[in-house]
Amino acid sequence: MTAPVIGLTGILGSGKSAVAAMFAKRGAHVIDMDEAGRWVVENNAKVQRKLKRRFGAEIFDVQSRLQRRQLGEIVFADDKALQALNAIVHPAMLRRVRDLVAEAKEKNAAPYIIVDAALIFELKFDRHCDFIIAVVSPLEMCLERAVKYKKLTRRQALERIRAQMPQEEKAERAHLVIENNATLDELEEKVRKVHLALMSMQK
Repeated sequence: MTAPVIGLTGILGSGKSAVAAMFAKRGAHVIDMDEAGRWVVENNAKVQRKLKRRFGAEIFDVQSRLQRRQLGEIVFADDKALQALNAIVHPAMLRRVRDLVAEAKEKNAAPYIIVDAALIFELKFDRHCDFIIAVVSPLEMCLERAVKYKKLTRRQALERIRAQMPQEEKAERAHLVIENNATLDELEEKVRKVHLALMSMQK
């Protein structure tokens, strides 16, 4: 049986990546869409040329590494700039994710594949998934985590969250919702139960 593809989504600071790590610990193969985007920017010369042409060569350092914080300051304060960035990076990023999913399916080494993606609905990647899980958390908690772990200011965190689909809509469109509003131990227990349910679905 081919491993099912589980889309995992949530807004910035929801704890989505922590949940992905908990699934990985239980044997899931996790594909991080953000990581795929970073890979594309670092390895795709065509994408790099388009970014330099649109945003200026100074968004890359002398080692040709993208200055993400600098670019973030530009695009999250300007809708048109964000749309331009997405138009350049997203098509190549989605191809990369589809390739990684196909590769994981071919190896068939994991019981299921998790695609960790904040923009799973926005990018219509849900059509490539068998099941969607949304991680939700109170906004104030999301902001606190973004400030603490992502080293963003509160304003930067809010700008990024507002650029994403509201988590209420993500929860409505998902097949299952994991609420991350308490301790890590409680979150771990919720993930354990979902993992067991996913495993039982394949029997």
